[in-house]
Amino acid sequence: MVAEVFGGISAFKAMMDIAKAMKDMDSAAARNAAVIDLQEKIFTAQATQAELVARIGELEEQVRRFENWETEKDRYELHDLGQGHFVYRLKEGVEPPETPHQICADCYQRGKRSILQAETWYPGRAHVLTCKTCGSTVYTSGHPEPEHAKNRHRVS
Repeated sequence: MVAEVFGGISAFKAMMDIAKAMKDMDSAAARNAAVIDLQEKIFTAQATQAELVARIGELEEQVRRFENWETEKDRYELHDLGQGHFVYRLKEGVEPPETPHQICADCYQRGKRSILQAETWYPGRAHVLTCKTCGSTVYTSGHPEPEHAKNRHRVS
């Protein structure tokens, strides 16, 4: 992005040089050629500026998302469900209060809040928590069965 800024500055310098040279031109053809060259440089500079403004907007939005996530993630704490399964739960007394829920530990690490959904899978009546965002599955009771594979959520 710094290169584009310096490119824009040099384009404006070139435009000023052309404009200064135009005042000393006697030939209409030379003056017309200089005007066309100046118009092309102005158009290029405007296009570069528009790209830079758009990129700045994207970066500002990205910073906002990071700041919002930093605030949001402080509301949760890591909880061990046992057997090597972890989720994030709302801390006690968190404000504003929300319905108790658990979020996916994998998504949390990627800067996303994805609420885990409780499901019962047959055979075996296994109780699982599934993440609809990344496809993670956590068994809270019961054991994996080969037939459970059809219940797993495919994430594209």
